[in-house]
Amino acid sequence: MRNKTALSLGLLAALVATAAFARPPGPAVAGEFYVYFDQSGEVVGRASIDCLGEFHQTGKATNFYSNGYAVCNPR
Repeated sequence: MRNKTALSLGLLAALVATAAFARPPGPAVAGEFYVYFDQSGEVVGRASIDCLGEFHQTGKATNFYSNGYAVCNPR
């Protein structure tokens, strides 16, 4: 019984730690962009990596988002 309780507490701690570090996704490659929404569907933020590889972000990142890709010409 003690081992089961200890295992349960360990799994719970791992779950809480994972949730604490969870964050909304964002762009990872050149040309990718994200638009973030609040729960009512209003745009509250944007993030992108332009074709030169520079990261840009405005507003707030949320767990409600849409993403897409711009076409970048090869350099």
